[in-house]
Amino acid sequence: MSPPIANNRERPPCVLIAEDDQALRELLSFALYRAGFSVASCNNGLRLLEMLENGIDDASTAADLVITDLRMPALTGLEVLEALFDRPNRPPVICMTAFGDAETHRTAIRFGATHTIDKPFDIDEMIELARAVYNHNKNKE
Repeated sequence: MSPPIANNRERPPCVLIAEDDQALRELLSFALYRAGFSVASCNNGLRLLEMLENGIDDASTAADLVITDLRMPALTGLEVLEALFDRPNRPPVICMTAFGDAETHRTAIRFGATHTIDKPFDIDEMIELARAVYNHNKNKE
């Protein structure tokens, strides 16, 4: 098992999950919380974009990592990625999809996703991927 992400002197990294399937959203939220992340979530792409632009609870809380489904109501994950493409200091984004053809993966990466994974996936592998992406991004700063 990997070491905790944050020490007691800093806030835990915040993961923003966008997933329209409530059961998967709750499972991911719980698992990532247990792994040491602070977690916020939403159920559609429009709300995801709003939270990324305006802060999660208020302007002082920003996402350190985004995990988003690609097919959601209002805006798709790809549309959110495209809207954020030129945004400086945007958080890293892991995309997940149940419709993971090669073109979808290439498009997500082209729009700036760090990884695209197919559903179903192993929750422990997602936690390890989230840790790795967060730590890689933190070390770039």
